[in-house]
Amino acid sequence: MRPDLRTRFLIETIHDAGGTKAAVRLAAALASAATLAALAAAFLSSEPSSALRAFFLAPFGTEAAFLSTLELAAPLAVCALGVIVSFRAGHYSLGGEGQAYAGSFAAALAAPVLYEALGPASVPLSILIGASAGALVAAPSAIGKRLAGADVLLTSILVSQGVIFAVDWAIGGPFRDRSSNLVAMEALPRGALLPRLAPPSTLTAASIVALAACLAAAFYFDRTRSGAAHDLYGRNQRFAELQGFDVARLSWAPIIVAGVLHGAAGAMMALGARATAIRGMSGGIGWSAIGAALVAGSRPQALPFAAVLFAWLDSGSRQASILSDLPPDAGQAIKAVVILAVSARPAIAAIRRRR
Repeated sequence: MRPDLRTRFLIETIHDAGGTKAAVRLAAALASAATLAALAAAFLSSEPSSALRAFFLAPFGTEAAFLSTLELAAPLAVCALGVIVSFRAGHYSLGGEGQAYAGSFAAALAAPVLYEALGPASVPLSILIGASAGALVAAPSAIGKRLAGADVLLTSILVSQGVIFAVDWAIGGPFRDRSSNLVAMEALPRGALLPRLAPPSTLTAASIVALAACLAAAFYFDRTRSGAAHDLYGRNQRFAELQGFDVARLSWAPIIVAGVLHGAAGAMMALGARATAIRGMSGGIGWSAIGAALVAGSRPQALPFAAVLFAWLDSGSRQASILSDLPPDAGQAIKAVVILAVSARPAIAAIRRRR
């Protein structure tokens, strides 16, 4: 049902901090990334032409490589969607890394048992268990915010770091596969994994689920009264209360929903190409998700493009380090500068408004 006139007015007056359209942010991010990649190849590699070819062409050079890049972007898009759900409600949670990591571990732990009992039908249940693990990690921050007004930014990062250490211990200790040199859990049965849609690429249904989730979130924020309440609460809690919105629910529910999305993304990673939980497998996805959300201007409909951009940076830098002598951390540095470049205008606009 379309929102009423007052709610539609609220929706139309809610924009990102700098007033920058998502398309402009994406274009700026792409231009910044391409420029920085070229500079990195020129100054950090003794084989700049090989590094450039690997960085720009390898992730898209073949159909399999392109589809695998899309698969790499899927969990990142779901994580970034969790960031948007939390941030647009004014809850600046930094716990995505631990929530995604817990989701990976829980899904890898449950998948063999469920597969033995249910066969291929176990896959969605394994993802649900991973999502539940993410929600469980988010719960202390949600409870603290609801009952004591605790700072979500502080509690989320503390809980997340504790969970990361605990999962690292579990994967490297009692649940480690001793038959492998890799610090990981035992490989999951093929039938317990997300089925591949286009072998030999790693593309699975995770990319379709991620796209559907982003479109559903865009409809929620742009076309529903609840989405307008969500946004308004994040900007002015008192005004949202005066409008009759359920501010008690909004004080904790977006934090839990973000945890669900992060946990589901972690489960997709474990049930995807990696086929198990590997120590450190989250690989900074929580921080990359915040960057993707910023590049998308907190617009869910722009998230798939931002996620593909970040997946390209990861894949391209990895290929360039393999096929040339470009430092493997070049992609991380480029992502950091891209985030700074995209965030500069909103920050300047906020400073001007404050003055």
